[in-house]
Amino acid sequence: MFLAIGLVIVTHLVVPVFFLVWLWRGGEKSKLEWLLTTLTVLFYSVHIFLVGRWDFFGYFLRFVLGGAFLVVTFRSLKKLKPLPVYPARNLGSYVSLGISSLIALLFLGALVAYIPNGYVLRGESVELFFPLGNGTYYVGHGGSSPVLNHHHVNAAQRYALDIVKLNRFGTRATGLYPSSLPSYTIFAEPLYSPCDGTVTEAVGDLSDLTPPESDGENLAGNHVLMQCPGADVVLAHLQRGSLLVQPGDNVRAGDAIARIGNSGNITEPHLHIHARKPNPGATLLEGEGLLITFDGRFLVRNSLFFGQDND
Repeated sequence: MFLAIGLVIVTHLVVPVFFLVWLWRGGEKSKLEWLLTTLTVLFYSVHIFLVGRWDFFGYFLRFVLGGAFLVVTFRSLKKLKPLPVYPARNLGSYVSLGISSLIALLFLGALVAYIPNGYVLRGESVELFFPLGNGTYYVGHGGSSPVLNHHHVNAAQRYALDIVKLNRFGTRATGLYPSSLPSYTIFAEPLYSPCDGTVTEAVGDLSDLTPPESDGENLAGNHVLMQCPGADVVLAHLQRGSLLVQPGDNVRAGDAIARIGNSGNITEPHLHIHARKPNPGATLLEGEGLLITFDGRFLVRNSLFFGQDND
């Protein structure tokens, strides 16, 4: 997990600053070189804007990145007029153009081939009641592509969502990766039923773990499996001892059923929710996943949902 945090720092902070400084300093010998440099910075900025996990550093930092790109590009335009259209015909110029072209094409390819697919609604869907209360909630994993949703490779969890809650600074926790569970804004938040339905499975006695500990044997941790109209819905990683329901209970949408915890195969507190077609399979990972909408919205990574009190 600490390696993953380091990667997030590099991809979200170090690389964008490097690219922006590169564009700010200029040094291009032709308009063509400037265009390729600008496209490289643009494609990376759009890529990380869309697929980045901005709940680590502050949700609105992604918009700062976009604004910085516009400012730096405008400044670099002032240096563009006296430059020739094409670079000098020498080996150094060709190497520089080749590297810039390759980088730009790589990011352009990722944008075109993978990211748009994550926003496409495919197949059947189920409309659910948003199961969390008042506050601003952020989708860390969600969408129709593995680039935006690491659950997408599993048939039953194809459209699963991992949801955290943002604090007033737009981050999911106090600190980058704290070990204290209360430091995570969503920890111990009330969880509400996503539908009028019946509880078919409920586990609530597994321990809440200290990040980055995880339980590879009990993947869902404390969880509730509900039979909703047209779908089975799994709500996972709940707090030990917080369940208010048991198998056989009939509940209505908005009824309190548990609290968010940190149990199961998890690296930090969040709500995992996925829906599947009604399925008599033996495990939660069996079945065919269904796309979930809340208030008619299909949520993907970096989507925000503004919850309301359910009292």
